[in-house]
Formats: sequence, C-alpha cells, structure tokens
Amino acid sequence: MQVDPRSGRKIVRGTRSAADPVVESGRATLLDQAFQTFYASKKAEGMRDRTLEEYISNWRYFREWLAHEVPEVRYIQQVSADTIRSYVNYMSEKRRYSEVACRKQTCETLSPYTVALRLRALRTMFNFLHREELIAVNPISNIKQPRFDNEGKETLSAEQMEQLLGTPDTTTYAGFRDRTLMLLLADGGFRIHEALRLKADNIDLHSRCVHLPAWMNKNRKPRIVPISSHVIREVMQLIDENQRYFNSDHLFLSNYGEPLKADHFRKRLKQYAKAAGLRGADISPHRFRSFFCREFLVNGGDLFSLQRIVAHASIETTKRYVRMNDDIIRKQHEHFSPIARMGLSRINKRM
Repeated sequence: MQVDPRSGRKIVRGTRSAADPVVESGRATLLDQAFQTFYASKKAEGMRDRTLEEYISNWRYFREWLAHEVPEVRYIQQVSADTIRSYVNYMSEKRRYSEVACRKQTCETLSPYTVALRLRALRTMFNFLHREELIAVNPISNIKQPRFDNEGKETLSAEQMEQLLGTPDTTTYAGFRDRTLMLLLADGGFRIHEALRLKADNIDLHSRCVHLPAWMNKNRKPRIVPISSHVIREVMQLIDENQRYFNSDHLFLSNYGEPLKADHFRKRLKQYAKAAGLRGADISPHRFRSFFCREFLVNGGDLFSLQRIVAHASIETTKRYVRMNDDIIRKQHEHFSPIARMGLSRINKRM
C-alpha cells in the first residue's frame, strides 16, 4: 500500500487565500489605507477642519459597522453595492446613541437627514476612489440618496425669543456676553462658529455692519451682514468691557479672557432655556439662525436678500428655514388680502 507523501496545503481560518481575486489582482487596498488616501487628498484641497472631522466621523461609523457585521471585508475592493445597502438599512433601523457607550439609548431612530449625510460622505469617498482608479467598480454609483420630507426648520416664536433673551444676568460679564451673542445670532443669522470668530475690527460702527472675510465663511466668499442699531450698541459695549479687563481682540471671551468655545455656549444656552421655561424646546445656537430667517421673511424681507445675508449656496436651502404656523399665515392673509385692503364697506357703497 502506497502512502501519499504529499502533506497537503495548510489552511488557516481567517486568512485570505492567494486565489482570492482581490489579492490575486495585486490591487488590494486595506480599508483604512483607502480612507487615508481620500483624506490626504481632501486635506490638500484645503477643506476646512470641520469638514475633515466629519469625514473621519462618518468613516468611523461605517468601519465599526463593517467590523461587527461583515468582518471578512478587509479591502476596499470588497465593498459592494449590497454592502452599502445593508449599511443604509442598518442606519435606518438603529436607535439613536446606540453607537455611543456612555450615552443612554433612546427610542428614536436616526433621522433620514442623518442617514443621508452619512451616505453622502461615503459617496464622496467612493467617487474619489473610482476616479483615482483605486477601485474598478464604484459600489455606490447606483444607490440613491434616502428620500425624506423637506419640512420647515423648527424655530422659536417671538415670545419664546423674548423669554430667552430676558434670562441672562447682565450684571455679570458672562451674562452680558451671552445675551449680546444671542442678540447678534438672532439679528444677523450668523452660524455659531462665524460669530465666535469675530474680532473688534470686523465690526463697522458707522455702517452698522459686520464684515466677514472669505476664510470665516462656509462658502469661502466675503460677506457683509447688517445689524440693527440696538445690537451694534450692545456689541460696542462688550468691546469696551473686553478692552478694560482682557488682552484680546476677540469679541466673545470666557471669564479667563480666552476665546469662547461653542460647546460652552451651548451648555449655557440650555441652562437659559430651562430657566425661561422652554423645557420642551431643543434650544441650540442654530435656532437663532432659523428664527432670523423666518422673521425676516414674515416681516416683508425678500427671499434673495435673505439668501445673500445668511450665505446659502441654494435658494432651496433658504426656503427650508421658513416654517409658517397657522397664526402667522392668518396674520399675513389679513395684511395682504386684496379684499381686506380694498375694504368691504367701500365695495358695499358702490352697490
């Protein structure tokens, strides 16, 4: 009886066979290596730090899901359209904060808008990898963005805004600073990071305008934002306070004279909201921007002027900031109704 001298090929589970077409092609790129190539390219293009951080966050979410659900996917060439669809379904069904160990899971799913943002980040990356010929097939090319209703942005009523503005203790520096910041956000529709970058020389007292250079703006274009005389007085008073106590030309400072951080202001804003009795409202700095947009239009401002003031790339974005409730619609009808303007008594006299 002959004994086969061949020992056979050793197979270790978890390793990839040389016959795998991804490896055999010689073009296999590890997942994180592919992302680093994409990230380095976007950084070289001069993308803002905040945008780069969002790419990192969205990639981390995707990688954690891959590691948990499809750990056999190690190379970017293995990501298929089915992989992307499964990830989209997972995001649509998962619970908020379930990916963050230190936060209590809620009963709410991720919003369609959040799902769309995460998918858009992946689309940007895979489109880049395909153009650079790092992948032969673009797995995301035939996947459509999730559809969701474009509802108007939630905002505060005028009464709620008055309650909020009346809450800070303006006898303290921090309270006066916070109220001035809230007034500026509500009067000019600034983004919070734009407002916190402001310095004294950005304020034009005579023309009552704030000059934002290109580097401060999201669209990288210079912008001039008019503000009311009342707000300009508050801002100038804050500048005087800063010059008296601190050695900094930033407009909004902490009690230690350092530039105020957005997260610190958000925490204080929630405290003000609670003190004002606005417990049911989700108060954030962006609510002031929404408030400005809506009030500007309700009080007779035109859509294109608003678009320019708040620097929206698309007029459709500006429209989404307008949420008309029944009371506002009724008041607008009373003011602009052609019959009301003619006067029914005058019509009856002619009959």
